[in-house]
Amino acid sequence: MSSAVATHDTSDAVSKTRELFVGIFTEEHQLMSVAKDATDSGHPVHDCYTPYPVHGLDDALGWKRSWIPYASFCFGMFGLSLAFGLQVHSQFVDFVPLWKGWPIIIGGKPFLPWPAFIPVFFELTVLCTGHLTVLTYFIYRRLFPGAKVKVHIDGVTDDRFAIALDPESEGFDEEQARALFAKHGCSEILTVEGRA
Repeated sequence: MSSAVATHDTSDAVSKTRELFVGIFTEEHQLMSVAKDATDSGHPVHDCYTPYPVHGLDDALGWKRSWIPYASFCFGMFGLSLAFGLQVHSQFVDFVPLWKGWPIIIGGKPFLPWPAFIPVFFELTVLCTGHLTVLTYFIYRRLFPGAKVKVHIDGVTDDRFAIALDPESEGFDEEQARALFAKHGCSEILTVEGRA
């Protein structure tokens, strides 16, 4: 039974593996210019790899805006609603069967002391936004403990920038790709294996 499972997993991994044509750059501005040039000239860009977020790179690649900020806004509104409901229920509600609040006047405060609610509004909004956004991103990108690296390029987490072209896509020409990389000051050209 275990050998059949192992064989099945191997065949799945092999079917999803492909070679990528990668150009390595040492400066951020080089990557930005080659990404824009590659997109404008129709080269099939698979992805870019950088040691830190490069602002404007998604625009240079012609990618659409991510939906994650919209999800973050929804999570923030959920946190704010949760804070509102929790405080109003605990301070004011005394008519819900089986789930009564504790409307007690403490220190002369009114039943709904709005200024006192503000710190809890802030804390629960930030808590829900931060945690649920990170969890959503991890699930969407399939980042979980034990996940295999899709593409491994030495140095891209330190001080190198890389752009990967997909040789299996239509419109790929290796000579044109090499000329494009050289035009923008490519320091190294690699062929690496990557998973889809």
